[in-house]
Amino acid sequence: MSESPTQNKNKNKKPLIDEKSIPEHIIDGTIVIDSVEAFSSILKQFPGHPALLKKYADLLFRQELLDLAAKAYGAAARLYIDSGQLLPAVVAQKQQWLIKPPSNKELHLFLSALEQGNFRTTPFKMLFDKLSLKEMLAIISGFVRVRLFADKTIQKAGDLETDLYFIVSGTLKDSIFPSLDTKEKVHRKPSIYLSDDDFFGELYPFKTDHACKSDIKTVTQVELVKISRQKLMRLCRKFPNIELALIDLFNIRSGPDASSQSKAARKADRYQLPIKMNLELSPRGSVKSPLIIDGYSSDISIGGICVVLNGHSEHIGHLLASLPETADNSKIQVNFPGETMELKVLGNIMWRHKIHFNGHKTLAIGIRFEEDSPKLRGMLFMFANSLGMPKELPAPHDTAIG
Repeated sequence: MSESPTQNKNKNKKPLIDEKSIPEHIIDGTIVIDSVEAFSSILKQFPGHPALLKKYADLLFRQELLDLAAKAYGAAARLYIDSGQLLPAVVAQKQQWLIKPPSNKELHLFLSALEQGNFRTTPFKMLFDKLSLKEMLAIISGFVRVRLFADKTIQKAGDLETDLYFIVSGTLKDSIFPSLDTKEKVHRKPSIYLSDDDFFGELYPFKTDHACKSDIKTVTQVELVKISRQKLMRLCRKFPNIELALIDLFNIRSGPDASSQSKAARKADRYQLPIKMNLELSPRGSVKSPLIIDGYSSDISIGGICVVLNGHSEHIGHLLASLPETADNSKIQVNFPGETMELKVLGNIMWRHKIHFNGHKTLAIGIRFEEDSPKLRGMLFMFANSLGMPKELPAPHDTAIG
């Protein structure tokens, strides 16, 4: 029995939307499902899809089905962790916490899952690796979720930079317009596209106002998280190590290959080494003996170190008063003592904060090493191995002074 022309026409006709692409259309906003029942049936067809489940959670939240929304956000966060996507996992989990604040046990379980997860390399993952769980939680707590449709301008060239943004999903166009009356060199293409896991927002040094150097506009529907400059400044005073980690992060977009560097982790392995060391501050041009003071660090990278100075030192009062002037006119040598080897590295002070540590007023300082060579990397690696597994250094007290 032969088929009719109508049957042949219907058989050869392609569906308007390929079934396999339905989740992608829902996620990017080209299909909108406003029915909880209909969305639930789609989830049954595509189980284990974290972004689709988070969209479902957003729908439940809009319809004020808060208990169901909280459960869906939590389930999406677990799926993101299983699929190696750190930033979306954090964002989904925070949405659950906004509805239902976590218990200490739930908080610990989530942070432990992040610490043990096998996540792909991204700038946010690089930042996460350099911070303690308490420091990372402080960053996450400051995140504000932003969702925008396509063809929306986020910032224009000349605007004041006020926020650091991470892209959760979607695509943006970053178009730079160098001024004709400036001699500043532009080390990138006139237009680049930013997508999942990229970041933008030139905020460092924090005490200096920065003007946007480009227009940034959404190409597709996007989801972002942002944290304000003022919030970051407060966190850096509270947790000095955050500033050192952010310096490394901002360096990704400041180099000559900035448009591609944000897609790969900066190769600066960081060792969590709670060890005692001493610093030698030598005023430039002075024949006097260097000022030697003890300190502690639990965070060393190939690029630099965060050191908390010994608050019991006889020199600490003098340093609290004079370090701003001393730092600008001195060279500093970091001496790492060890049983099997000793390492000495020259560096420059990048920042300093007055803090409370173990009940004493003292200083936390960020030092960037002058040398960044394969030889130094090898020496730091060998030094790390020679230390074994020392005890954890207590974190500085939360209250900053000055």
